[in-house]
Amino acid sequence: MIDDEVAAKALRALRAEDPHQSRAALERILEEAPDRMDVLHALAVTLLRLGEPEQAMRRIHQAERIARERADDSATAIMGQIVLARAAACEDLYDPAGAEAAYREILDHEPGNPAAATGLAYLLFAWGRGPEGEEVLSAYLDDALDEPDALAGNRAFLDAWRRLHEDDVHPRMFLEAHRGSYVEFFDHHANRMAEKGWIAEAARMHRDEFGEVVPTIPEGARPYAAVRVDLVDPATGQPGLVGDQPMIVALAGYEPLARAPALVRWPERDHPFPVWVSTQAPWDQLPVQVAVDTPSVDAAERLDATIGDWYQAGFHGSFGTADRGRFHFIGDPEAPGGGDTIVWNVDCGRAELSAISDLLKRLVVLHERVGLRQVVLGRGYVPA
Repeated sequence: MIDDEVAAKALRALRAEDPHQSRAALERILEEAPDRMDVLHALAVTLLRLGEPEQAMRRIHQAERIARERADDSATAIMGQIVLARAAACEDLYDPAGAEAAYREILDHEPGNPAAATGLAYLLFAWGRGPEGEEVLSAYLDDALDEPDALAGNRAFLDAWRRLHEDDVHPRMFLEAHRGSYVEFFDHHANRMAEKGWIAEAARMHRDEFGEVVPTIPEGARPYAAVRVDLVDPATGQPGLVGDQPMIVALAGYEPLARAPALVRWPERDHPFPVWVSTQAPWDQLPVQVAVDTPSVDAAERLDATIGDWYQAGFHGSFGTADRGRFHFIGDPEAPGGGDTIVWNVDCGRAELSAISDLLKRLVVLHERVGLRQVVLGRGYVPA
């Protein structure tokens, strides 16, 4: 098979609408041409689309090894794209340090590379390193090596970021904006379905061994992880979901900031540990990220118990009214990247914003027993 045929096949596979089909086709091509760096790169990109960064990284390492061994013009031509894919995989694997190293590697060899410069800038914003992100994005705009539309969009982001700090906007406003838009959206669908007899925010229940009706905990989930469905038809038990993706919204007056997660520091005087809020803080799937000073089994258990008590309070209506405003779901705690950070994803339903102040009060109490290093509410990376 000549090289042009391999490239043509790989391109057709990469353009398939279904990434699963792309993956299968690219893997077949690699069986015939296992040392093709371009095909390995295409497969890595496809695996990232499929949400499989570990597998993508394996293919990226293969491609990098081949490129470094060959060290010819073809390797030089594709190496930048391979390292960009490595940066993306590191971001998905919650390894911001690895992503930063990859972006800087590209910029060392190709100063001003637009993809690497913007990738690095937005990584820094998402990692609580806003001043550095500003510096990198400003240099990118000064270089003006990107397409006009891209330059305009990134300039709008930087301008909005600077105005946000000039205006001294409290980061709580991002939580308010996400909650407000989601609750309005939820109310619209709940009211429409109520006309058909559907009920909102019903808990999944069952009878326990003593005959008591109790909340149902999904198999393998934490003991506090009771579930409410958004909507349910009581006649049939059919559940309904309000929205199938986390709702990201813009803060009025600072709309460009919704395009990427960027961490904004809560006023330091309010808590004994740093608290950050992301410009992307979806109320229906809110990441609650907590890093401890000294990781240990005891610290993880105490933190999990605190989050569990908070979730149970929200599940039972402590942050709502008599007939609405309860937490719906909490995912299992995860330790992305294997570091000192534990993350819970919480569907806060129509709970009031007071849920956040209650959470922070609980964490302040916990901090006296288990030192907390950082707290992040929303998407992004816990600062180092």
